[in-house]
Amino acid sequence: MPARSARLNIRLPEEDLRELEAIRERTGHGSVSDVARDAIACYLEEESTSWNSEKITATIPAALAEDIDMFVASGDATDVSQAVTLALTAWVDDRKRYHLEGRDAVRRKIAEALEERDTRKGMSRIASRMNIQ
Repeated sequence: MPARSARLNIRLPEEDLRELEAIRERTGHGSVSDVARDAIACYLEEESTSWNSEKITATIPAALAEDIDMFVASGDATDVSQAVTLALTAWVDDRKRYHLEGRDAVRRKIAEALEERDTRKGMSRIASRMNIQ
């Protein structure tokens, strides 16, 4: 999946720009923009952990990746990460529903079996009383 980029124009106080230039010289970055990109990436990584999220890596078929890119490009998601999160959310909700409905079905069958057993016992008692009298 090719990474898409966008241009961001910002205004900074000259003092901040001088500090970024000093950081560029110390770190060997090619430009102040490279320093800003690294700083933003670090900030985003730091913030993502505070959002109670977890970063995962997955290998997916190329055709699926192309489909995801197509849907992101059409506006169904803001980016690949959001598209994958939406897909996983739907899958997890489906699994939860399946397991909860399965549990409910088992409970219904148990209740029916108990009711049938109680009915048989009741009928058996009535039959035995009828034979005695």
